[in-house]
Amino acid sequence: MTHDHTTAERSRIDTRTIATVTVVTAPPTTGPARPRARRRARNAVFAFAAAALFLHAAVAFALDVAWPRLRDPEYGRRAASLRARVAEHPARPLVLVVGSSRAAMGVKPDAWEAARPGTARDPLLFNMSLVGSGPIMQLMTLRRALADGARPAAVLLEYWPPMLREDGPHSEPARVDARRLRWDDRTVVRDYFPDPAGTERAMRAARIDVFRVNRTRLLVQAAPGCVARPSQHNGSWAELDGWGWLPGMNPDDDAARRRLTEHFRPQFRDWMAGHAIHPAADRALREAVAVARAHGAAVGFLYLPESAEFRGWYPPDVDAAGRKHLCGLSAELGVPVINARDWMADRDLADGHHLSRAGAGAFTARLGPAVAATFLAVGGKP
Repeated sequence: MTHDHTTAERSRIDTRTIATVTVVTAPPTTGPARPRARRRARNAVFAFAAAALFLHAAVAFALDVAWPRLRDPEYGRRAASLRARVAEHPARPLVLVVGSSRAAMGVKPDAWEAARPGTARDPLLFNMSLVGSGPIMQLMTLRRALADGARPAAVLLEYWPPMLREDGPHSEPARVDARRLRWDDRTVVRDYFPDPAGTERAMRAARIDVFRVNRTRLLVQAAPGCVARPSQHNGSWAELDGWGWLPGMNPDDDAARRRLTEHFRPQFRDWMAGHAIHPAADRALREAVAVARAHGAAVGFLYLPESAEFRGWYPPDVDAAGRKHLCGLSAELGVPVINARDWMADRDLADGHHLSRAGAGAFTARLGPAVAATFLAVGGKP
């Protein structure tokens, strides 16, 4: 019994000792530590906010000043290639082709380079066309190129009646992503867009909330493998060559070409229903002519090839109205027309209205001499 009592007493003593040691050895909480911790936390928050603001400002600066091609890679990559081609051939007269996807895929300047006579005065063709462009975007593209220092001897503006419709769902400004617009585009936005204030708000948002608004646009350029279905975002510029040409569709055989053509039949039928040339489209074409001439360039209209079947899809009144409008513009403004509408065989067109890759090469080899002859005939610089 004595032994048991002694063991129990010892256990109680050890427990009290442990408790006492625990209390005594615990670090005291002092008053000054809390303010220091708060200051460190506050400084960390301020540093993070400052870094975020700096990063936003740096990226916004890059998009608008340092590397503007990041904001609109479809235009920006062409602009960089244009500077390189002009630097390689400084004495040759520059001819800019400005149009829609039909021109982007149809004019392949390196095919002209392979076929040209080889003189120092051969026209230097360059493709500045943007997918989805009608007269309004063509005007904007021309203004950009001139503001960026291009000095063309001549400008070829695409003429295509379907793109002259600007009503309702066919409105060209509705196809323009405001995130790709530059500040100097506001002249065109204010003159031609139905809601210029709304477009400018979207432009500002793309510069204030840089990462959220432009996330996919930046990521698909830096790491396309990280973007689901990148072709939906970079299809208009990822394959551009050094002359601004966008490789188009390349059907393997007549059956594939037939399927592509038939795909567009209902779309074209809807497009032509109630078609009328819009005053804004007419005005934009006229302004583009005036802007080019103000910078010393000769101007021409280019009507790109269509297959015989596709030409047969035009309602007679729409076809007649387009011919009349083009002839009237040409006569009134003194602008020559290169009418290549029936230059190519149906097999050269992938879908009836876009030239195939092989078709683009054959067409451009023929276009080069026509450009030289046309502008020489009207006293242009080439």
